[in-house]
Amino acid sequence: MRRLVRLGPLVFRDPLLLCGALYLLLWFDASGFLRIGLCAAILHEIGHIFVYLLLFRRFPVIEVTMTGFCMRTWGQTLTRGQTFLLAAAGPGMNGLLATIWAMRMEQCATIRGSAFLAANLLTGAFNLLPIPPLDGAQMLRCLLQSLTK
Repeated sequence: MRRLVRLGPLVFRDPLLLCGALYLLLWFDASGFLRIGLCAAILHEIGHIFVYLLLFRRFPVIEVTMTGFCMRTWGQTLTRGQTFLLAAAGPGMNGLLATIWAMRMEQCATIRGSAFLAANLLTGAFNLLPIPPLDGAQMLRCLLQSLTK
């Protein structure tokens, strides 16, 4: 039986399982690298949310599941340009942060700084893959639709 918990615009699927798994993962994350990866994922979603706020002037519904975050746009009519911008915003945020962090690391390189840079590069690059639930698939679909029409 699936459970949903709604806190304003946040919808948590199976929150007990989600919190338990996250607790155990963080408990065994002695190095802190999982926290850095989660930070990169959250910043990725903040990029999507920021563009959504600019386009629609309201906060989107965010679904939090075991596999990650997902912005709900069901039932909304989005143009190809809006869809492309929303999809590109997450990897764009990771790319921007990686660029800023690379410039910062020229002055002072640390292991955690390198991990933050790598986490942002990997999160952004992974989401650009053209696999259907990822941003790259949405961007590719928008480009193909604009070329065929």
